[in-house]
Amino acid sequence: MRESRIMLVQYVTAAAAIVLVTIHLLMQGVLVPYSLAIDFPHVLSVYRTWVDAALLESLLVVVVVHGFNGLRTILHEWRQGVAWSRWVDRGTIAVIVVVVAYGTRTLILAATGTVVL
Repeated sequence: MRESRIMLVQYVTAAAAIVLVTIHLLMQGVLVPYSLAIDFPHVLSVYRTWVDAALLESLLVVVVVHGFNGLRTILHEWRQGVAWSRWVDRGTIAVIVVVVAYGTRTLILAATGTVVL
């Protein structure tokens, strides 16, 4: 993928993260009292509502892609070379896939009721 496309992904994920984090903070910190928002049964109920779960999954993907793409850019600026660039690009994709998969696993476990009180 060309570097201009990768930077476009960085900008789009930054804008999406601002919107999604704002919605998340409004839903969990403003509209719901903080003492209730950190209560474990309430947290599980958030995961079990499909709209909230979709928001959390979207937030997970956007923030992980944005963060690791930024780290990828820093690593490319730190050192140059064909082998290094290839390793950084492939490593970044692998880490993104692993982190999103683990986060999705957590969301699925909480949503399906595998995690109980």
